[in-house]
This record gives sequence, structure tokens and C-alpha cells, in this order.
Amino acid sequence: MSSLAVGIGFCLVSVIACVWGHHLQAHHLKRTALASQEAASTAKGRAFNGAVPAAISLVMLIIPLMVYSQIGRFSEWDKGVIDENIDYLIAADINKNARKVNEQPNNEIALLTLAQSYAEGGLYAQSIATLNDLLSITGDDANTLGMKATAMYYRDNREMSIETKLVLARALALDEFEFQSQLLIATDAYLNQEYETAITHWQLLLRSQSQRFNRAPINNAILKTEQKIANRSVTASE
Repeated sequence: MSSLAVGIGFCLVSVIACVWGHHLQAHHLKRTALASQEAASTAKGRAFNGAVPAAISLVMLIIPLMVYSQIGRFSEWDKGVIDENIDYLIAADINKNARKVNEQPNNEIALLTLAQSYAEGGLYAQSIATLNDLLSITGDDANTLGMKATAMYYRDNREMSIETKLVLARALALDEFEFQSQLLIATDAYLNQEYETAITHWQLLLRSQSQRFNRAPINNAILKTEQKIANRSVTASE
């Protein structure tokens, strides 16, 4: 049963219970407030009129059901679904770059730009295909292979497949400090709570002198991960 349905049902029951409780309390106070014994005896003979709270309860049930019949979908509320819609700016960028590649199929910069725009739009399979076209022109290139491995990783829903590992190995054989490859390995290790491995690859990136990138986020990531390791050690020792 959907957790949303349970939550809405609980709220409705709670509110209806409050309505009945308030009505019963008001009826009791009306009886006890009568000053004379004769009036009190008359009140005791009166039957409890539940028409009003029953009508309110019925309305409170009918209205949510009518609204839900128009817009509600309990069964889909707690299911994660990937949004296949691409931002129109990214889509426009993809179309522009695709036209450029169609006009100049051997233009390396155009192919690289198109692959990057595909990846930004979450179209990883198309990005991989475009990078393969680029590799067929340039031959093995560390940066291109690193991009391809990253696209393969996200295409496979963040699974480090054997195929992806082989592409990473090719990239790192050409350049030990290749940014995309080392960052991908560190990211995957971190997500799998292999914190020491993640730190090792981040530190390897920091030792690179041939690539320009912002080192501050990596330093911050290392510090936070070291804190996670320390916290885990404390928890294990308790």
C-alpha cells in the first residue's frame, strides 16, 4: 500500500475523529449547563443527534476522493522515474552541435563538443557513440577515453562494469593523471564507502601538474572523507 495513501487516510481519520469529539463535547456541555432539574431531566431524554457530524464526515471524505480522481496517482508517488525531458537550452545546444557535425563529420572539436552536450543532457549512449566516432579519427586519447568511461558509468546507472574498467585502464595507461578517469574512480569508490581508495585517487589528481582544474573542491572532499573515516573508526570502537 502506498505510503502517501496511508498518510492521507490517517489525516482524514484524525480530522473526522476531532469533529465527532468536538460535537460530543458540545452536547455534553449543553446538558450539564441546564440550571433546573426539570430541564436536566428533559435533556437526558433527548437522543444524541449525530446527523451533523455524520454529514461533515461524509463531505470530508467525498471531497478528497473527487480531487484524487482528477489528479491523484497513489501508485506512482513513491516510484523514482527519470525525467526524459531535456532542458530546452541543452536541446538547442545539441541540435546546433549535431548540425555542425553533419556539415563537418571529421571535425574533432565539433565531435567533442557534441559529445559533451549529449552528456550534459543525460543522453549518455549518444555521447558514447559520438566519442567512438572521435576516437576512430584521433586514435586512443586519454581525455577522450576518460570522457567515454564517465558516460558509460552514468549510462549504466553508476555501475562500474568490466567494459568501463577496460576503457579506464586504456586512459590511465596513456596518462596516469587523466582527470576524468581519476575523478570517476574516486567518485565510485566514495559512493561505495571505500573512502581510503577515494582519497588515494583524489590525492593523485592533486599531484598532477599538467592539468588545470579547481583544487579546492577536491581538498574539501578529502577533508570531509577523512572525517567520515574518523567517525567510522570511533563507532567501530564503541
